[in-house]
Amino acid sequence: MRDIVMCSTCKFSATEKLAPDGRTGGETLIGHVRDAISARGLELRVVTQACLWNCTKHCSVVLRDHDRFTYFTGNHEPTREQAEAILDWFALHEQSETGEVPFRQWPDRMRGHFIARIPKAPA
Repeated sequence: MRDIVMCSTCKFSATEKLAPDGRTGGETLIGHVRDAISARGLELRVVTQACLWNCTKHCSVVLRDHDRFTYFTGNHEPTREQAEAILDWFALHEQSETGEVPFRQWPDRMRGHFIARIPKAPA
């Protein structure tokens, strides 16, 4: 099982809690990720979580997989371009037996966003 866990309460930017439309950065990025998933015709669940305890690196996203490594990421811009990069990287992750994606294959917008690699839980 694979899904994306996204913080709904992350700030919009380093200095602003809310976007001009009143949404948090997390809510904005969640919307972009859901739209990108729909546009790609994917069946990928987005789970929202109020606060992932990574407030210094707003717009936190967990790329969760029960059979491979899971990755905790942060410092994402709440943009459609960043949402596309997240999905591009997660697609490469799915193609890997272990969930390890060679750095040279990473979309440029995903570099510098990884915080932790979490091994799968033992069976």
